[in-house]
Amino acid sequence: MSQLNQLFIWIFEQLKSVVELFVTDPGSQWGLAIVLFTILFNILMLPVNLTQIKSMKKQQAIQPELAKLQAKYKNDPQKMQEMQMKLYKDNNVSMFGGCLPLLITYPIFIAMFGVFRQLVAEGKLTGMGFTFLIPDLAANHNIILSVLSVLTMLLSTYISTMRTKVADNPAAASANRMQYAMAALFGWITYTSNSALGLYWITGNIFRIFQYLVINELEKKKEAQIIK
Repeated sequence: MSQLNQLFIWIFEQLKSVVELFVTDPGSQWGLAIVLFTILFNILMLPVNLTQIKSMKKQQAIQPELAKLQAKYKNDPQKMQEMQMKLYKDNNVSMFGGCLPLLITYPIFIAMFGVFRQLVAEGKLTGMGFTFLIPDLAANHNIILSVLSVLTMLLSTYISTMRTKVADNPAAASANRMQYAMAALFGWITYTSNSALGLYWITGNIFRIFQYLVINELEKKKEAQIIK
């Protein structure tokens, strides 16, 4: 993990050196480096997120057939599970496709926890203010960032499911319930951790909000063309 931390720190320092060409304030340099890193990471994650959306759509499409199987084999759970797996396989649907971004995003978040803690320990973030919301990137107990962490994560989850019939899609509903619980957890982590980590997480949430808004708009246009 230490080698991974050093890699991320090196990336941050390279981004900061670029920002230095345009910004003179050290706090703003570090803050913008964190924002740029987060945006670049989420751009790299776009293919994975698109895969998640396709997986959720496939899961939604087979819900009627899945409901029939559940009714037919309600007294034989083993047979129902067998037929359910066959249904997923025949339609090339992954039961865990919707969880793939979580399996990548959250471990990176944990890695960022170590990275920013090391930067704070080295004194690089201490006393570095970034906008009026963050007087010190090294300080914890920033209640404003904690609230923004929860709100932006909940809004991201809501927008991502605006065009999915969650009530008819148990997999999507389960994933959303987990997201709501995780929002509270990440709000607490943001509050108890340094503000740099909160900035990273909130920036990622905002990126995903705009990402889902764009995807939803493209889906609307595609459906409108099909209707015509």
